[in-house]
Amino acid sequence: MKDKDLTHLRLMLDFAQRADRRIKGVGLDTFLQDDNLQDAILYAVGQIGENANAVSEDTRMEYPAIYWGPIIGLRNRVFHSYGDIDMRIVYNSVAEQIPVLIRQLQELLESTVRFDI
Repeated sequence: MKDKDLTHLRLMLDFAQRADRRIKGVGLDTFLQDDNLQDAILYAVGQIGENANAVSEDTRMEYPAIYWGPIIGLRNRVFHSYGDIDMRIVYNSVAEQIPVLIRQLQELLESTVRFDI
């Protein structure tokens, strides 16, 4: 795997963990009333997608369990149609799918650890 891909995968994990920390314990009603939290989550989701888009096609094909297309698609929606986003969908996606993505990325990155001797 290319070093560039590892960098983007680590960034995806970092932003996924940030989103997960912010949304943990927050109910939908609270999320819908907190513009700052929504902005933070949208930024994190956008960065996850931006970095997923930068991962090489070879690496994406090697790890098909990660839903690259929907991740990138959500990024496009966030960055290109900000006023037309259903925050309920964002909340549910982050609350339900981010923990899965975190686990997948951690496993992927752990399997690619290199030892320089």
